[in-house]
Amino acid sequence: MTNPEFDLRQALPERPELLDVEQLEAQTRALRAVDYRSGGGMCRDAVLVRIHRGHELLAAAVAEPVRTRLCSAVADLHNLAAWTSFDSGHVGAAHHHLDLALALAEYGGNDELAANIRYRRGRIYLHHGAPDEALAQFQHGRLAARRCGSDLAASILSANQAWAYAKKGNEQLALDLLGRATEEFEAAAPADPPDWARFFTETDVSAMVGTVHTELALHRRPRRAQVAIAALTDAVARYGPEMARSRSFCQAMLAADHLLEGNLEQGARIGTEAVDAAETLKSVRTKDRLRPLGLEAEKRRDHPAVRALSEHITAFVVSSTHV
Repeated sequence: MTNPEFDLRQALPERPELLDVEQLEAQTRALRAVDYRSGGGMCRDAVLVRIHRGHELLAAAVAEPVRTRLCSAVADLHNLAAWTSFDSGHVGAAHHHLDLALALAEYGGNDELAANIRYRRGRIYLHHGAPDEALAQFQHGRLAARRCGSDLAASILSANQAWAYAKKGNEQLALDLLGRATEEFEAAAPADPPDWARFFTETDVSAMVGTVHTELALHRRPRRAQVAIAALTDAVARYGPEMARSRSFCQAMLAADHLLEGNLEQGARIGTEAVDAAETLKSVRTKDRLRPLGLEAEKRRDHPAVRALSEHITAFVVSSTHV
């Protein structure tokens, strides 16, 4: 039997109602869950198909306030399309979808979604080695978060600002922003968050603490590895299979921190788990996120287990059949 949530053969209503918007939102939630669990390559095409449906609904005669909510729903579909495109290695397409997402979110007056879109654009820049461009996007996102009064959106942006400054080697600013992110997260209302921000839980806060301290440790501040290990161990233990990609990223950083601390057997074991997990994901980002671990492993090739890890990472990164 066809699942009605995913039946795209349904006739387009002459006058879309709230139920049509709710169905589109449900589809986005389901596809975002696939992205977290299996990687953007597993669901990008399905997201693009549903965007077409969303724009068909927008083109119909839609009454207010249904149109406002529909604008946000389609904006978030473009937001998800951008993220899955980024995760699949289609960076140009990702920026295109973010442009459309931001225009729709702003048209619908949804500052909280606009803040999230800015965060995701910043993450793309950060991933591709452009921390200053990322910081500019995060600052625009903070302005949107301030307009709507969302402490959760502000916390996400502060944590990522901290990461950007850590990449630039600015330890003090990174730690200050990390502290601010924690305070904002604790101040966030306990109400059910919007779907695009639901990933940012206590577990993800621990992951970001570990990420920032790992970045600092790799920038010639090895003492930060101890803090990173504690935070990432906590995150890895709490991430379930529904967040397999995030767990794999954390395992890769945790393994690098153990190597920095001289825990070579433990680092090799966790690193191998990270690569094994990455092999199950349809995400090109996993290769990039394993490279710092690969560099640290390469420095310690005299150790048999670490040498095996280094070879495992190299074989995975150079493979052309992953996504």
